[in-house]
Amino acid sequence: MAELQQLIKNIEQWAEDRNLIEGSTPQKQFIKLMEEFGELCSGVAKNKPDVIKDSIGDCFVVTVILKCQFKTNLFIRPSSFYKNLDVSLILARVARYAVLIPGNDLTEQEKLEIICGIVRNLINISILLDVDFESCVQAAWDEIKDRKGRMIDGVFVKEGDL
Repeated sequence: MAELQQLIKNIEQWAEDRNLIEGSTPQKQFIKLMEEFGELCSGVAKNKPDVIKDSIGDCFVVTVILKCQFKTNLFIRPSSFYKNLDVSLILARVARYAVLIPGNDLTEQEKLEIICGIVRNLINISILLDVDFESCVQAAWDEIKDRKGRMIDGVFVKEGDL
């Protein structure tokens, strides 16, 4: 868990350095989250472990950025309750947050519940699919840590896509 906490700090600093926290909005970050989430769903549907691992890590990175924008703490704790559920039901639980994010009138408690709910469900997906969550986050960090790019209309565009 200590390594995961350090990865979270690294992601926060990376996002701060690229102006993703103040220079973007939760709405734009949630669109990015849904893009990554779509890749996760595709990986699950096609039984592609590499895509699943990559997507879990990418979803987590975006969720950390949302956490910073919401100015909430991130509490990480998997729930054994989900061990009896199907992965598709957990994916549906993540997707339901899509209707909550666009509102700017969320309470601090609602923001915290959204962030923690997304993370908890990502962890539980990794448990059900026998993928190490921390290694997903580490792989995502290794992929983005040296990434350069710039903000365009509140969206970070990586250098290779400019």
